[in-house]
Amino acid sequence: MKTVTAKELRSRAAAILECVRKGDEVTITMRGKSIAVMRPVKETDRPFNFVGFGIWKGRGEMKDVKKWIDERRKERYQR
Repeated sequence: MKTVTAKELRSRAAAILECVRKGDEVTITMRGKSIAVMRPVKETDRPFNFVGFGIWKGRGEMKDVKKWIDERRKERYQR
C-alpha cells in the first residue's frame, strides 16, 4: 500500500489516481495521521436494473419511458 500526504495528492492527483485505477491502494495522510484510503472500485456481477429506479418505482405507466415522455411532449408541442 502506497502512502501520500494531502499536499502530494493535490499536486499529483492524476498520477495517484492512475495508480489506484491499476489496482493499488493509497493511504492519504494529513499531519502524520492516516485520514483516508483510496482503492479501486470493485466491479459487480449484477447488471444495473433500470426498472423501479428512483421515484417511478411501481408506476405502471412508466413501463415504456419513451412513450410516456412523447405523450407529455405532445400536449405542449402540437405541430
